Parts: sequence; C-alpha cells; structure tokens
Amino acid sequence: MNLKYDHAHFRCADLDTAIAFYQRMLDAEIVKRSEHAGRVIVTLQIGGTKFCLSPAPPDGEFKTEENGKRLGVYHLAFQVPDLDEAVAACRQRGAKFTVENFMATPVRKVAFFDAPDGMQVELMQDF
Repeated sequence: MNLKYDHAHFRCADLDTAIAFYQRMLDAEIVKRSEHAGRVIVTLQIGGTKFCLSPAPPDGEFKTEENGKRLGVYHLAFQVPDLDEAVAACRQRGAKFTVENFMATPVRKVAFFDAPDGMQVELMQDF
C-alpha cells in the first residue's frame, strides 16, 4: 500500500469557537469551507497539515471527556524551533498551559495547553 496522510477530521461542540481558537493560537488558515450531505466542513491548515472541523450532529448527545480519560486522539503535537518563545507567544494569545518545559526525553522538551472539546496542543523542541 502506498499511503499519504491527508487530514484529520474533528467534531466540535462549537465550530466557531474551535476555528477561532486554532486561528488565534496556531495561526491556522481556513483553506476551504464546504458542505457535504448537510454537514458543514471547515478545512484548516496548521503547520502545513490539514485539519477538518465540523459541528457535532444535533441529533446525538456528545460528551467532552477530560483529556486524560478519553480514547482516540487527545492532543495535536507540533515541533517548534524554540519552545520558550512558542510558549510565551501562545500564553500572550490566551493559552492555558497544563505542562511547561518538561523534559520528556534527554533530547526533547515539551509543553501542553488546553484546546476546545477536551483536546490539548503539545509544543515540542528537540535538541
């Protein structure tokens, strides 16, 4: 099989809140808005990768679980050249960090902040 990653698709409790968050925190760009079978799909590009967002269907009851108690995707991770600079920039934009300047390995320092819908964003710097 010859596979190439294309995108991840997330259901959001509040689509506008999620879009605004990723634009503000990670300089996401909206590259496409569409509708498929009555479902709105907003495609964002973040760090050269596509992420699609859609509102949760109105007919289902969805719960946002605390990050540490969920299955499936629970964070998005991005490499940065300078973790301290990236943390400061995100904090200035309103990020609420749960972990900062943690040496995950002898050659990788990480930080995590909360995102909508029980997700987190990980920033990491390798040395």
